[in-house]
Amino acid sequence: MFANVLPFLQLALPIIFSLIAAIYLSGVIQRLLTDMCGTEDRARFWTRCAVVTMLAVPLMLVLLAIESPYDCETTRCAVRALRQTLAWTAGGILAAVSVVAYVVGRYIMYERRTACLVRN
Repeated sequence: MFANVLPFLQLALPIIFSLIAAIYLSGVIQRLLTDMCGTEDRARFWTRCAVVTMLAVPLMLVLLAIESPYDCETTRCAVRALRQTLAWTAGGILAAVSVVAYVVGRYIMYERRTACLVRN
């Protein structure tokens, strides 16, 4: 019974958790990018790129790295595959959010340095 649900869970869990993270962060990212980009349209574009990244990276990692649910014949194997799904999902969300935060942070630091040089 569990083996029939496992393929669905391996696709649904990364999407659900990534969507939660993307919804949680999209408002903040939108406001930051509006300030940085200067227009709403530019900020919306880059916010959507960040959201797609946050959705795609965990799903891609799960699809590439976990055991196939069709190879599992025991409950132990199915539980291991589910744990791998959750671990790769969490790692993918962390990686995607870290990259987005790093890029935005670098731009903010660059902007501050440039503003300081212009004032002096």
